[in-house]
This record gives sequence, structure tokens and C-alpha cells, in this order.
Amino acid sequence: MKTELYTAFQLSAIRITAAVMLLAAVIGSVLHWVLRSLMKIDPPQIGGATGDKIQQVIGNSDPSSPHFQLQGLDVTGTASQSSGIGLSYVVVTVLGILLVAGNFRHGAVMWKVLRGRGRWGLNMLGTVAVVTAAVVAVSCLITVVVTSIATALSGVGWAASASDMLLVWLRGIIALTLLAVASAAVTLATHSGPIAGVVMGIVYIIEATVTTLGTVLGWDSHAYGWLPLQSIVSAVGVSNTAAYGTMAGMLLCVGWAGLATIIGLGRVKTYNL
Repeated sequence: MKTELYTAFQLSAIRITAAVMLLAAVIGSVLHWVLRSLMKIDPPQIGGATGDKIQQVIGNSDPSSPHFQLQGLDVTGTASQSSGIGLSYVVVTVLGILLVAGNFRHGAVMWKVLRGRGRWGLNMLGTVAVVTAAVVAVSCLITVVVTSIATALSGVGWAASASDMLLVWLRGIIALTLLAVASAAVTLATHSGPIAGVVMGIVYIIEATVTTLGTVLGWDSHAYGWLPLQSIVSAVGVSNTAAYGTMAGMLLCVGWAGLATIIGLGRVKTYNL
């Protein structure tokens, strides 16, 4: 794995993608605070369950609340989008694909698999996990800067506890790392970066469509909350649209990554040199 890690950090495409991930963290955190400032809603004079729900939404948009600040610290950006595809999802997907695709594109896999196909595949997935986790961890630190500036400009104090912040970061790092590993496993299965990108793109578009329809038509969120990206929303645990608890969401993320890994490693063993 040392060779793969060294190679990964020498590739300009990987460095550029990592920089885009840092930018995605800034955009997600800024967007969270900007959207709140644009939503100048007066408290509705509505009673019953509907009024209570609206009041809860307004309460969750209070910049002085710990929950709102934790949403701004969420590196996945799940709080800023519900049915759409977050920028961080796209970036880690590209990162996972690029780290593996180069081996097939440049023919390096032809000699690397001679050491053992399964072992090489696991080394590549391990490399993807380490690189992604490192990039996302640095991105987490950027959200602190954005949130600190945003709270000062909003005239509120820092309310989120350090323990809750670290927990949200840990969940985000694990969830995005598993997504990158799943993307890399799809690349192992298809033996091609472009094909893997198309496959992942189709999956995301289908999920976004189903989730949007479910939201518009009023479906129970459990009907689509098990899908890959929605699993991340639940795993992080700060979004108001999460269908499941954090533990269930994380298990779903592990399940999707595990399924992709099994398929990817199985296909590597049948790769025609």
C-alpha cells in the first residue's frame, strides 16, 4: 500500500481533486449560513400539527442553536441539501475513481496483479480510504473557520460543544470514506474510470429523482432513506430530513460499500491481462 499511497500524492489530478474537496467544504458551510439569512420568515400564525412543524423548522434555523451550528460544521453538506446531490459526494466519488482508474488506463495493473489480484485490489481500496479520510479531515478544519466567521457576523456565540462537533466530523469522515471506497470498487469492477463515472452518475441521478418524487408526493422517508446518499444523511445525524438514526445510517453505508467491494474484488480476479 505504501507504493500506492506515494503514487497517489504525486498525481496532479489527485491533488486538484483534494483541493476541490476543500473548496466543497467551504461552499457547503457558507451555503448553510447564507440560506438561513435569506429565509427571513415571520413566525406563522398557524395552529395544530402544521404550525408546530413550521415552528420547529424556524427554530432549527436559529444561528445561536447548537444544532444549527453543527449543521454548518458538517463536511458532507447534508444539511444544505435534501433530495439533491451534494458537491462533497461528487468530489469523493471522483477521488475514489481516479485513484484506481489510472492503473487500468496506464496498464500498471498488468504487473501489479501478478503479486496477487485480491491483495492488489484490497491495497487499492485501502489507499482510497486513507487518502479520502485525510482530505476530508482537513476539510473539517475549514468548516470551523467558516462557522467562526459566520457566528461573529451573526452576532451570536459558539454554542456547539467540542464533543458533538468531533462526533459529527467522525461520522462525516467515515461516511464519505465509505462512499469513495464504493466508487473505487465500482472502478475495479468495470476496469474503467469513465465507465465507473457513468455508472455512479446514473445511480446518483436515479436516487435524486426518487428522493425528489418521494418528497413532493409525501412518501414516508423510510421508503427511500436506505439509498446510498440518503444513508449518508442519516449516518451524519444533523439533517432535518434524515430517515434513520445515525447507527442505522452508518450500517447502511457500510453495507453499500461492502457490496461494492465484494463485486469489485470478484471482478478483479477475472480481469484479462
